[in-house]
Order: sequence, then structure tokens, then C-alpha cells
Amino acid sequence: MARTGAAPLMLVTWIREVADEPLLFNGDPDAEAAANTWILGTDASAVAGDVVAAFEETARSQSERAVALGRTGTFYVWHDVQGGQLRCSTTSLPRDRLPFGAKLDLTVSLAAIVEGFLGDPGGFVAWSDLQEEPLPEAEFVLPVWAVEIG
Repeated sequence: MARTGAAPLMLVTWIREVADEPLLFNGDPDAEAAANTWILGTDASAVAGDVVAAFEETARSQSERAVALGRTGTFYVWHDVQGGQLRCSTTSLPRDRLPFGAKLDLTVSLAAIVEGFLGDPGGFVAWSDLQEEPLPEAEFVLPVWAVEIG
């Protein structure tokens, strides 16, 4: 589905702005996660293809920045279903060692993650409203789009 009109989409604009944010790339995964993780909301006019293209552009930009720092790492995106958020981050860790406590599905389908987020009827949930609902570890697998950078 093509988007018409010249007005920029807020979600796409925010994703592109990630490429200009300060990048901490020091080998400390906890500090990197705190500094390099962005939480994104949606707008009603967001189109999955535009969002995917913006993330791919941002990944290329993050890769160029990592090269300039003489580092390698990973840019990654996931849908926080419980929080109703789309998140992205950059780490010096390799793709297979991302800092999550969950089992990961390192998918090649960024579009599936974005479409799941855009189709999420729950919407944004404030941190104070989140309820801890632990699932048996075998049942929870987090789809993450991760691309090596640098």
C-alpha cells in the first residue's frame, strides 16, 4: 500500500533520528543498552514498508558509525508486546549474544516484527501499568531482527 501526501510520518521520523543520537559503544552491554535503546510509539498513518525502510537506513548509518569508531556489533529491533512498544538498540555484542533474558528467534523478517507492532490492538502501556506475567521459559520466544554492523 503506497502512502500519499508529503507529511512525514512520526514513527519513521523517530527511527531516522536514532541514527543521529549519541552512540555508546564501549563493550559494556548494560551501559550500552541504557544509552542506545530507543522506545518508539506508533501513529495511525504508519505503513510497514516505510518503517522497515527507515530501520534499514538506520542500520546502515549505525554500521558507518561503528566503522568510524573501529568497532563491530549489532543493531537490533524487537516488538515489546507487553509494553505495546517497538524498540531498537545498538550493542558491541555479536548477533548471537544479544542482552535478553529470553529465548530469541533471530528472524530475517523485519517486516513481520513491524507488522506485528502496527497491528497490535493493545497500544502503548505505561511502565506503571505493566503487570508481571511470567511465562514458562519454553513458551516465550522473542522475535528479534538483528544485523551485524561495523
